[in-house]
Amino acid sequence: MRTASVTRSFSGGLLAVILTGSCAAESPERAPGTLTALDDMLVRRSQHTATLLLDGRVLIAGGGTPEQAQASVELYDPSSGVSVHAPDLLEPRAGHTATLLGDGRVLIVGGLGGTGSAELFDPASGMFHLSSPPARPRSDHAAVLLTNGKVLVLGGDVSGVGASPTASAELFDPAIERFEEIAPMLTARRPYGVIALPDGRLLIAGGTTTGKAVTTATEVYDPVLERFEAVSALATPREKHASARLADGRILILGGNRDPDGDGLNSTEIFDPSVDRFIAGPDLFQGRYKFGALGLSDGSALAVGGARFLAERLDRGSLRSLPVGGEEAMRFFPALTPLDGGHLLISGGYTAGGSTASVWRFTP
Repeated sequence: MRTASVTRSFSGGLLAVILTGSCAAESPERAPGTLTALDDMLVRRSQHTATLLLDGRVLIAGGGTPEQAQASVELYDPSSGVSVHAPDLLEPRAGHTATLLGDGRVLIVGGLGGTGSAELFDPASGMFHLSSPPARPRSDHAAVLLTNGKVLVLGGDVSGVGASPTASAELFDPAIERFEEIAPMLTARRPYGVIALPDGRLLIAGGTTTGKAVTTATEVYDPVLERFEAVSALATPREKHASARLADGRILILGGNRDPDGDGLNSTEIFDPSVDRFIAGPDLFQGRYKFGALGLSDGSALAVGGARFLAERLDRGSLRSLPVGGEEAMRFFPALTPLDGGHLLISGGYTAGGSTASVWRFTP
C-alpha cells in the first residue's frame, strides 16, 4: 500500500491530505522529520537568496526564471507565515550571493543582471544602497563571512553565460564598504558548496572549470595566511553538488553531476579536516544535483531539491538515506534558510513548468 502524508498550512488552520495507491515500490521507508507546505511567496523564484535577518525575518531577494533575473524582494516572517513586499534590488539578479554581516546588514554581490555590482540591505531602513563595485564581475560564485567580519568572494563566471569561470577572489570590508582583490584560487571554477571548516578555513571542492569541464580539484582558503592551498582531491568529479558540516566537524560532499548534461549522482564523500583527505560516504537514496544540504544536530544530513522526493535525510550511523515525508516535488535550485530549533525554510526553485513560489518548512 502506498501512503504519503502532506500537511499544508493555510490562514484558517492545517489541512492533512492522505494519498494512497498500490505500488509498494513508490512507498519507501521514511526518515524522521516532517515537511509542511506553507503559503506561497509573493513571486515565483529560483536561483534567489533567502537570508535570515537578526530580527528573525527572512530577506528573499531576486532570482527569477532560469533565463531571466528579477529585482523583486519580499520579507518573510516565519513566525506568522506572512510575506510582504519590500523595496526592489537596485539591479535584477539571479545566481547572486547574499551574506549576513556582523552588524545585521546583508551584502548582495553579482549575479546575472548585476554581475559587476554589489549592494547592501539595511534592515533598520528597509532600503538598499550600492557599495563600491567588486573588483571582478561574477555570477554563480561563492561568498562567505570570515571570523574577522570581512566577506570572501570567490570564483564564479565572469561572462554571465557560464562560459568563463574565474579563479579571482576578493575581500569585502563592511567598515569601508569596499572590495580588495587578493591572490586567486589555484583553480578557476564555478564553485558549489563552499563551506567553513571548524578551524576557520574554507573548503572549495569540485565545480565547473575552463571549457565547462567538471573537476575534482580541491583547495582550502586559510584566512590567517590569506592564501589558498591545495589539499587531496575528490574521488569523483562533481558540479552542482552540495555540502554539509557534520556534528563531528567533518564535511559531507553530496551528489552533483560528472558533466553539465549528466544525471545526478547518488554518491557522497566525507572530508576530514584533521588530515585534509576524503573518504567514501554512504549513498543518497536518489541522485541529486542543483540542490542544497544542511548538517543536523543529531549528526545526520538533510538534502533538499534536485530529485523526485523533495528531501531526504542521511544517517551516518546506519549508513542509510531515506526520503522525508514522501513529498514528490522535484525542483532545482531552491533556497534553504536555517531557522531556530533545527527547522529549515525551503523556498522556490524551478521545475519543468518554470520557477515556483512554494514554501516548505522542515521540522526535525
